[in-house]
Amino acid sequence: MRNLQTPQILAANVNETRAFTHTQPRRYRSKIDGLLVLALAGVPLVLFLTIAAGVFALPASLRLAMLAVMAGFFGLPLWSFLATHYTIDANTLTVRSGPFRWVIALAQIESVTATRDARSGPALSLDRLLVRYGGGRQMLISPQDKEAFLHDLERTRQQAGGGRPSP
Repeated sequence: MRNLQTPQILAANVNETRAFTHTQPRRYRSKIDGLLVLALAGVPLVLFLTIAAGVFALPASLRLAMLAVMAGFFGLPLWSFLATHYTIDANTLTVRSGPFRWVIALAQIESVTATRDARSGPALSLDRLLVRYGGGRQMLISPQDKEAFLHDLERTRQQAGGGRPSP
């Protein structure tokens, strides 16, 4: 019978002999600010309820089509709310928010700085990080565990030979 060890013990054994390298992608959920989500979800909800009240006065054939359009309009923000996360693997930072996905090569990351910038981005909190990459492009993100995310990003970039993003 084989002796099975937990991943933590295996990682500790690996650390004893050589530097630990990540082979599995690490996923970080977006931090969520209740007031920001309320504002982002409240507007579509009010519009949905306002339009829904008038939809029932439409003929049955148009009513179903209008309800489908409204469900899509309300569904997109809900999908983004439920599926906003950031994944670091050996070579990339992948940002996903609902149906949208951005892949950033770790070697292209020029800097990562803390910000409270309110511009639009795949971040459900105003406690954000501004990632500058690829010659002038930028992305606002808000990992729930910002310190672990930054540590992981820095360590993975060093292991990949990409250097260190400036603070």
